[in-house]
Amino acid sequence: MYTDKFVSLHENVAFADDPHVVVYLNDEIRDFPTHWHTPLEILMPIDNIYTARVNNKEYVLQPYDILFVAPNVHHSYEAPGSGQRYFILADMSVLSNIVNFQEILSFVNPTALFPADESSEIYARLKSLFLEICDIYLSQDNLYVSASHSGEGEDPPRSVSLTESLVYAKLIEMLTLIVRNQDSSQRVVFPSGKQQDYINQFVIICNYIDAHCTENLSLEGAAKISGFSKYHFARLFKEFTHESFYKYVNKKRIQYSEQLLLHQKLSVTEVALSSGFSNTSSFIRMFKLMNGCTPREFRKNKGAADRQGSDRALHE
Repeated sequence: MYTDKFVSLHENVAFADDPHVVVYLNDEIRDFPTHWHTPLEILMPIDNIYTARVNNKEYVLQPYDILFVAPNVHHSYEAPGSGQRYFILADMSVLSNIVNFQEILSFVNPTALFPADESSEIYARLKSLFLEICDIYLSQDNLYVSASHSGEGEDPPRSVSLTESLVYAKLIEMLTLIVRNQDSSQRVVFPSGKQQDYINQFVIICNYIDAHCTENLSLEGAAKISGFSKYHFARLFKEFTHESFYKYVNKKRIQYSEQLLLHQKLSVTEVALSSGFSNTSSFIRMFKLMNGCTPREFRKNKGAADRQGSDRALHE
């Protein structure tokens, strides 16, 4: 489940009996601050609205809307005064050996929203699969089969849970359904015959940028790592991420700076330099462009909001 403790707002999802999947019904009033985690997350409100913010884009979810949040994406939630919503969290790394699976997962990166619309065949099927997953997980007692031991002797029969296998089967169906019905104009198109090679290459590049965003990264350097010319790399990078190289790098730097502002007692200048910016003015300008406020305002407002949340929790 969600915890109140984050390491750089990295949430360690606590799986229960099944080590890679968790499903739960949430009716908490408290908000969840900006965080990220490695599992895929799928959310469906069933009573009242629920507000999600993914990479600074706000989604006001209506009952039975379905929102996918990709792994490693920064997001937060704002709860109304009452209501319930289902969360599904699943570790997608266990499916990494499936051919083209990373490409499939990219169709919900950073997020994908399917508004409640029973007249839509894709929505109706996604909703059905989502609720089937919830039923499977929350009815685990009925999902065991007896398995015999391979060795000799008279060991008692053991039970094997089918929960994870059934959940992943439906998750794969949900993701492939999204891909098959995706608007072709939104697809990442790489040269024929090299689609998977290019996707793998740019996944590696994006992971490298995420890990080294505070360093002196350049378009020329990234292109050299990828093996493409600078201009070829810039074009393909934008097709893959839907952002220019420098916008992507700056977004990662700003996300990193947010954690320093909230969790480290550093001056704005120290945060700017630690986050990969060459000077304070360019950092403040970029921060305000992406967040609509200055770093000092962000720290002050976020700190006040967190204190109010703590006070509210103490009195509940």
